[in-house]
Order: sequence, then structure tokens, then C-alpha cells
Amino acid sequence: METADTADTDTGEKAKKSSAIGLILSVLLCLLGAGLGYFGISSGMIPLGHTTSETPAPHDAPAALPDIAFVDIPTLIVTLPPGATNEHLRFSGQIEVPTKYQGDVEYLLPRIQDVMNGYLRALTAEDIEGPGALFKIRLHLFRRIVMVVGLGKANSLLVTEFILN
Repeated sequence: METADTADTDTGEKAKKSSAIGLILSVLLCLLGAGLGYFGISSGMIPLGHTTSETPAPHDAPAALPDIAFVDIPTLIVTLPPGATNEHLRFSGQIEVPTKYQGDVEYLLPRIQDVMNGYLRALTAEDIEGPGALFKIRLHLFRRIVMVVGLGKANSLLVTEFILN
């Protein structure tokens, strides 16, 4: 019986020795990798975020700004439907247009306001207060603006004020 006990203790000691050796080798390899990484970055062999020279790196010239203008939409105040947690919606924004169509869009602004006012008054409480409401409303309003001014005369609708009170 002593031979069986001796064999068990030998395999237990071998397992402990092999796991200890594996742990020591892992730690040594990690330290070696960290040291080599530090040396590579500090010596400049691995460029990481900064250059070692005194002169700044050349940057591309800034792109020319687009030829656009912004047409202000006067503030619209809409009474919300019954059942809404708020009583009023205060909305204002700007329409991004190519500069050559700015006069056309300004001329049609009363019609744009009418379309926007009609759409905002037709919304339900869930439409205004639900998740993603501003995004959906903005898309629908922009679609209506394009219907009034014509395709290609408006680039985007920028919402500058959307207040529920």
C-alpha cells in the first residue's frame, strides 16, 4: 500500500511543479514583451501618436466650405392634443439651402410655415413624446419642405428649438 501512496504524492508534486513553472514562464514572457514594447515606442521604432522630430507633420489643406446658406424658420408654437403630458410645443429651425436658391426658399417661407404648422398640429401625443420623436418629426417636416420648394433646393432641416412645456 505504501507504493500507491508514494505514486499519488509524486504525481501531485509533479503537477504542482509544472503549474509553477508555467506560471513563472508566463510572468517572464509578459515582462519581456512589456519591456520590448516600451523600448520600441520610446526609441521611435513603433510610432504611436507623436513624431520624434521637432517639425509638425504636414496636414491636408482644409476643404473648401460648401456654398450653402441657412434660412431661418420663425418659431412655431403648437397646442398639443388632449392626453399629452405637456400643453405646448415650441419649434424653430433653419433650412440649409444652396446659396443660389436662398431667395426662392425665403419667398416660399409662408407656405413652408403653413405646411409645418399643419403637420405639427396633426400629431398625436405618442408621436411627439415617444422615443425617437424628434428624428421622425424632422424627417417628415423636411419631406414636406422639399415638396414645397422643389427637389434639390433644400439640403437639410436643422432643428434649433424643440421644447415641450
